[in-house]
Amino acid sequence: MSRQSTRIDLEKARRIQMFIAKKVLEEDDFDAPIKYVGGVDVAFKSKYSIGAVVVLDFEKLNVLERKFYVSEVNVPYIPTYLAFREIRVMVGAIRKLSIKPEIFLVDAHGKCHPRRAGEATHLGVLLNVPTIGVAKSYLTGRERADGFIVDDNEVLGYRLKPNVYVSIGHKVSLQTAIEIVKKLTVNEIPEPTRQAHIYAKEVKDKLII
Repeated sequence: MSRQSTRIDLEKARRIQMFIAKKVLEEDDFDAPIKYVGGVDVAFKSKYSIGAVVVLDFEKLNVLERKFYVSEVNVPYIPTYLAFREIRVMVGAIRKLSIKPEIFLVDAHGKCHPRRAGEATHLGVLLNVPTIGVAKSYLTGRERADGFIVDDNEVLGYRLKPNVYVSIGHKVSLQTAIEIVKKLTVNEIPEPTRQAHIYAKEVKDKLII
């Protein structure tokens, strides 16, 4: 069996996600004022995944640093278990940074996940860094008239725009996450994840495999 088709133990993965969800800090716990913000995204080419991270000046939104990490994909695509497919290259790219952002915006869900542990949460807890989930599509729960995504009485996230779903990753409250994402959204999606997507595609297009 090739590495690309390696199976994962979903029951074990589910337990890991539930363990991670219990470790999440849903309060603000980061250095202020914020100077640098990171954006994280992942692209794929053939049997390889590309983790891309960019660092922006929080006020000016100019890109200060970009790093990437490439690895062979060894886990299949399984909805709600993407962290087990992508987290390695995210971490690899982040660990190359010389500038350390106070907060990372991740192109993925955080708490707005069936087991409250999307990629943004997984990354934040794993590296013990503040993260915000910024996904482009709906995943779980229901949207109230005020834009908040809820499951029964539990608030999971917030739909800022039709393609911008904000949720807690780690060490950032939902209200603060919403305010930060609003400030950083000058185009259709927040600038950090937009720049990370651009960079990931740039690396993908240049990657010779």
